[in-house]
Amino acid sequence: MSLRKTTILHVEDDRSLQNLVRIALESIGGYAVRTAADGYQAVALARESAPQLLLLDLDLPGMNGIATLRALRELPGLAAVPALFLTASNDPAVEAELRSLGVREILLKPFRPRLLVETVRRLLG
Repeated sequence: MSLRKTTILHVEDDRSLQNLVRIALESIGGYAVRTAADGYQAVALARESAPQLLLLDLDLPGMNGIATLRALRELPGLAAVPALFLTASNDPAVEAELRSLGVREILLKPFRPRLLVETVRRLLG
């Protein structure tokens, strides 16, 4: 019997950050990570297979992180999936908007990979 890994959908356009997050979450956390470079790709991936956690950047090409989260929340089964933002923005108005959308955690870039894994573990219970 094989155990199915928890899947995280990571939405980030910076390739080096994509790699750092993937390595941290897969090697330290034991999670499966699916990466999208923009919001449109994220929605397509989530339609194929629903993730158990959403990990988004705020500044994305085309559709920003807030619009991407809204689009993902409209998909069947994703309304209550925990969301975490990794962002360089520490604007209180942006944080308030994210919190109003149900975002439970916001980590500022640069971040420590172990802190990211600990935060994900806490969100997933």
